[in-house]
Amino acid sequence: MAELLKVEGLWKSYGETLAVADLSLSIGAGEIHGLLGPNGAGKTTVVKCIVGLLRPDRGEILVNGVKTTSSESYKSLIGYLPEDPALPEYLTVEEFLGYLARIRSVKPQEAKPRVGELMEIFNLTRFKHEFIGSLSKGLRQRVAVASVFIHRPKILILDEPFLGLDPEGQLKVKSMVREVVRDGGAALISTHMLDMAERFCDTVTIMYRGRGIISGDVESIRRAVNANNLEDAFIKLVNRR
Repeated sequence: MAELLKVEGLWKSYGETLAVADLSLSIGAGEIHGLLGPNGAGKTTVVKCIVGLLRPDRGEILVNGVKTTSSESYKSLIGYLPEDPALPEYLTVEEFLGYLARIRSVKPQEAKPRVGELMEIFNLTRFKHEFIGSLSKGLRQRVAVASVFIHRPKILILDEPFLGLDPEGQLKVKSMVREVVRDGGAALISTHMLDMAERFCDTVTIMYRGRGIISGDVESIRRAVNANNLEDAFIKLVNRR
């Protein structure tokens, strides 16, 4: 299985506050990996380091074999959803997705059909002429998620992608993620929703206070701590700390 994302010995501090300490993980092609932990565990810091919004203090990140510190070419492979997406309220849904298609170098002849396809998938077609600022929180989240897929990324980096989405919206996201993974891509899902991760992710890394405390497939983690489910395993592992 080709390794599409590798994080080795990642450290990151904000001043005197240690956010991530010696974290390592890897994700292969065809894999959905959950980065799990409570709020403040360091998940978002890890995600921002991977996508280039933060520079690690120490450690190495490789995307499709390319060191993120040596080239920015890897960014074209990534579809990134931040935890709190900032969307331009003065653009319509169609204008925003079209703009992203241009800056993501989608071929002009392919951009309009791709925008239309994503609006259809995420049930946004009837809102395509609406300004983003006039949409509900749930619809804005759908727009943000749709934007991740505009350039057909190979690697998905999604930070709390299900927040604000109704069950139908969550199913749409899961379906799109699985499609990318089936085509040989990979996904990193940062979340504190352990029950969702247990059903959706192939492998997980559990973080606590900036450190990775265990990685592996869900079943092996449950067996390692004699837990009934992932939530039970998480509580046992954290209590040991």
